[in-house]
Amino acid sequence: MINAINKEIVLQKDYFSEKNSISSIYFGGGTPSVLSQTELESVLKNIYNNFEVDPQAEITLEANPDDLNKNKLKELKSLGINRLSIGVQSFDEAFLKYMNRSHNAKQSLECLENAQKIGFDNLSFDLIYGVPAQNHDFWKKDLQMASQIGAKHISAYCLTIEEKTVFGKWLKNKKINEINDDFANDQFDMLVENLENKGYQHYEISNFAMPNHYSKHNTNYWKKGSYLGIGASAHSYNQQNRQFNISNNSLYIKQIEKG
Repeated sequence: MINAINKEIVLQKDYFSEKNSISSIYFGGGTPSVLSQTELESVLKNIYNNFEVDPQAEITLEANPDDLNKNKLKELKSLGINRLSIGVQSFDEAFLKYMNRSHNAKQSLECLENAQKIGFDNLSFDLIYGVPAQNHDFWKKDLQMASQIGAKHISAYCLTIEEKTVFGKWLKNKKINEINDDFANDQFDMLVENLENKGYQHYEISNFAMPNHYSKHNTNYWKKGSYLGIGASAHSYNQQNRQFNISNNSLYIKQIEKG
């Protein structure tokens, strides 16, 4: 996969009609934190060799909390990655077990604390609300914890139950209740009020940031800027046309090998 990604970067080096410098690089759409330092470094070097990259570029990596031990964080920092987007989801232990997450609340707090100590001052993390529950207690605790940590950016998403997922099967078998719109809406209102009171700016429906810490990468999408997506399922837009890659990993690799 890494070899195919690196080959596609070369194949697409002339994708942009205007030769502006790259303002953001985003490793995401999965769990790229499982990649080794060498693998990430090969992709970054390849990008720098084939594109002009702004010295102030925002370089983000999505990660699960349990992937980010101190050594991993130091490796990422040494590569020039300057922003982490961490899939916390919740600080509530019971909720994490319910969601079948691989990390626990302690790991989330430790990784956020260690990241800040190592020098990642541009941290973002995800939270999920709207989960069927008897009351809002866990959400109140999550919001309280979120503001205490001091991350510069928070993304909060309402739980969506897709048909062909574990939750979809649970819903079909009546193991969980449907998401209650009024309940989820109340939690959204709590989210907005709480974070805005803490100084966060609500700059997009699901995103909150401290001043000057909007996601450069996502903001570019919303403003209809140009972007190049590399890898299986990746989408691209260069002001002239839109395109997307095949979503099957093995077919993607085979097609890239053929050029």
